[in-house]
Order: sequence, then structure tokens, then C-alpha cells
Amino acid sequence: MKMINTITMAIIKQAKDGETIRNLAKRIGFAYSAVYRWMTVLEEYEVIHIIRKGNKNIIKINKNQIYNKCRELSKSIEVVEKDKIFWKIMKKITLGIRFVQSTAVVIWTQGSYITGDFSDRVYFLEVIEKDVDKVEEILKRQNIAYTKNTISEERPLVCIMPKRAFAVKKKDGLPVMPLQELVAWCKKLYLESVLEQLDEVYHIGIKARYAEIKTNK
Repeated sequence: MKMINTITMAIIKQAKDGETIRNLAKRIGFAYSAVYRWMTVLEEYEVIHIIRKGNKNIIKINKNQIYNKCRELSKSIEVVEKDKIFWKIMKKITLGIRFVQSTAVVIWTQGSYITGDFSDRVYFLEVIEKDVDKVEEILKRQNIAYTKNTISEERPLVCIMPKRAFAVKKKDGLPVMPLQELVAWCKKLYLESVLEQLDEVYHIGIKARYAEIKTNK
């Protein structure tokens, strides 16, 4: 019998100490009999303990190693799912937005240069001021975290930067800052490794070099 499945993961993710199994079954949308059955399996693995009081079966969570590992797995899966939803939205959205900074680097280099922020699922998004509320509402509906000033630990995280106006280019279906504007940003920050990668992809005449072997040629 496989202990890890859709029902047990839902139980581990959403069960609350002290609530009844019947109440949990209603919240997670599975039949009481199915939830009770898998609760007994989790009890065998000492993930939870069922306190049986009359006709009530009360949940007591044992935060053992299995419980903690399942919670970590559930969180990782949730992050990936939210990330996929986010990028689908960004390809369809018609509001005034564009990706900038390190996120724009990844988009323009088509993934051949991955920045630390991007690999950490932190995305930088400029938004026309009048559309900020609409963009935030879209993200809220999908439970995707966003911020305007600080970096939180939630992932994926969208850093929203309101702007009065800006130019937009489409790259692989995504709204992004124009290439020359990105180049200027990279030059300002002396991002020679990024500039070299952009030059290799688009042949835009940038003479940035960071690899010693190339510099010595």
C-alpha cells in the first residue's frame, strides 16, 4: 500500500491539530470514509494520532520526520505549480507590463544565462501605474506573492515596479524591456558577463569580455 497519494498529501498539508476527521474531509473535498481510511494508514506511520471520543475522531499531529518531509515536498510542488500558472498568465495578459532587470536578461538570452534571482523564482515586473491594481488582483486570485518594496520568502515572488510609461517588446510571447534598454542597464552595472552573452546571441557589437581565454586571444 502506497502511503503517499493525493489524499494523504492533502491531509498532511491541511490537517489542523484538534479538528475532527469529518471536518477535515469537508474542507479538502474527499469522502469521510476515504479520509478516515488514509488517516489510519498515517497513524501506522506515526504521522498523526487519532483520538477517538465517542462518535468523534480528533486529529493529533505528530510532526515526525515523515510529516516534515511530506510538508517540504508539498511546498515544493506548490511553488512549481504556481510558477507555471504565473508564466501562462504573463503570456496572455493584455495590461501594461514588462519584465525588466535580471528577469529580462533571462528572457533575452533565452535561458542561456540564468541569473540568481531568476533561479530563486524572483521576477521583476514594471507595470503602468493605472494597471497596478488589476495586475495585483490577478496575482491574488492565483495566490501568487508580490511586493513593491521588500523581498519576502514566498516563491514565486513578483516585484512590482509602477511606472508612468515605458516601451515594450515581445520576446517568446513575453512582454519585456527593449534589448538596447537592457544593454544600457547592464553597462551601468558593469555586467560584462551578461553583455558578452547578449553579444553572442544578437551580434550587437558589444566588446565586453570577461573570460580570460577570450581576452587573451
